[in-house]
Amino acid sequence: MQTSLSKYRTDITDSVLDFVVDQWRCLGGGTQPTKGSPIVVDPEVLIALTTSVGRHDSRVFDGMVDWLAHNDQWINVQRLARIAADDGLADRPALGAVAAWLAAHYRSMKWRRLATTLRLEGDIKPSPLFVRGTGSATADRQRDGVFSTYGLARAPFALRGQAQPVRLRTPGALLCTSRAVFGVAIRADVMAFLVANDKVHARGFASTLGYNHMQVRAVLLALEQAGIATAHTNGRTRQYSIDRETWRPVLLEMGPAAEWVDWRRLARGLNTIVSGLWAIDAGRADVTVAESLVYDVMRAARDDILAAHSSLSHARGLSKILGVPLANRISAIHARPHY
Repeated sequence: MQTSLSKYRTDITDSVLDFVVDQWRCLGGGTQPTKGSPIVVDPEVLIALTTSVGRHDSRVFDGMVDWLAHNDQWINVQRLARIAADDGLADRPALGAVAAWLAAHYRSMKWRRLATTLRLEGDIKPSPLFVRGTGSATADRQRDGVFSTYGLARAPFALRGQAQPVRLRTPGALLCTSRAVFGVAIRADVMAFLVANDKVHARGFASTLGYNHMQVRAVLLALEQAGIATAHTNGRTRQYSIDRETWRPVLLEMGPAAEWVDWRRLARGLNTIVSGLWAIDAGRADVTVAESLVYDVMRAARDDILAAHSSLSHARGLSKILGVPLANRISAIHARPHY
């Protein structure tokens, strides 16, 4: 039996949202307990992704703001701004509205600077923030004034109070833990990467996390001079490592090793899926062609997703990281007929 575009959109988008919610739970988002994940969560990329795909579910979007209100001390806002500018991942008006709301309620200069950078020019008629479901108000008096400033109509936002403190020293929270030890700056992220990976090359690390490679190189050289990192030269390539058996207990509790995922590529692929599905022209997507159009969207996202981690190249790894429903969609695209 053929499936309608509406069902494809709903099912696949919900699978992506389920993955996003699971990552927030690893960082203390929501009251439901989680067993945790061996995947290191990149909080800035997760924020950027949620401002985009979270527009399809008010609970996911508002849960992110709730988490930020309680845990924003672990966020590198400068890096978040750079990712938003470079990756085309974040919904910039939504991110600006979130930053402005946080700045207004917590008098935070770091969020105020980001809110100012993302502020829209001119008089803009607000459009609904949420693509599906409730949460977007239409009457002026029912709208949240901060979000309206960024061209987004929604009911007044109120914290749910469900977010929990980040459970530091868990694999998912490795970046947050490293920042708690070394400060919210590039050095902390370099140390987290070195704990989770055998070796690091300055340019490769910079590309993965979105830093200037000369800044990364300077940090690695300083760690080498301090006797913390060891340099390894292979031809013209210079890589660095640390004694992971010494540093792991500092940043991680006993348990599974932390798995490092290229979050920028993974998030780009997931965003490609959601944005691509909702960009399909419903007028030409009857049940006869819906499957083919969805196939094209999944195929466009597949390379980024599979390149995010070596285990994603097989079905078991996909299921472990992304969940079974979404993993099945991605694994099956080569088996689907393409009309």
